[in-house]
Amino acid sequence: MIASSSSSGNNTWYPDSGASNHVTNVSQNIQQFTPFEGPDQIHVGNGQGLHINSTGVTTFPSPKNPNFHFALNNLLFVPSITKNLISVSQFSKDNSVFFEFHPSVCLVKSQDTKEILLQGSVSPDGLYQFPALLPATSKQPVQCFQTATSPSVNIAGHKSVSFATWHSRLGHPNVDVMKLVFRNFNIQSINNIDSDFCSSCCLGKPHRLPSSLSKTVYTTPFELIFSDL
Repeated sequence: MIASSSSSGNNTWYPDSGASNHVTNVSQNIQQFTPFEGPDQIHVGNGQGLHINSTGVTTFPSPKNPNFHFALNNLLFVPSITKNLISVSQFSKDNSVFFEFHPSVCLVKSQDTKEILLQGSVSPDGLYQFPALLPATSKQPVQCFQTATSPSVNIAGHKSVSFATWHSRLGHPNVDVMKLVFRNFNIQSINNIDSDFCSSCCLGKPHRLPSSLSKTVYTTPFELIFSDL
């Protein structure tokens, strides 16, 4: 990680390809959080292990497209870390985006449309940064009465609704459409999107009718041509 261990509160975020989780030193940056109790620590460049106070999730709109909302999942609150870090791999996966690093700017683009959704700059110390990424707020973060034991804990903010339930409510769309709906409408409490099998989709979306078995034996090439049109 690029951060050191001295504390400095700010709202500038730094993309870090070496970070496995997002990290912040400002508790107000987390909209829903859970106290963290576990042996895991954040290790910085000098080898020092930093205590994880809590873990949570937050969302924010794209400055380029207000209809698109980014999600910072598995966001760790570490008061003693210097910089707010964005895990490049996790951010790309959770939001279906990719990063482009240029000499003077850093761009975040949609994987589907290649639209620029976020633009950063280069700081005086040579690091890519996104200044004022989250809207300023004086509200205290919403605490959830659940103890986290690992950074990948599920956030309990409201009643969990399964993927299968949303899939049925929305008319059985495919997985890509479901992910787009969850991301754009900030639906957080869902189970594993790829874990459910829908028998109704298998029955209602066949691409062709099954072919009946034939007992006829053909002995020469092109004696029978079967075409699925």
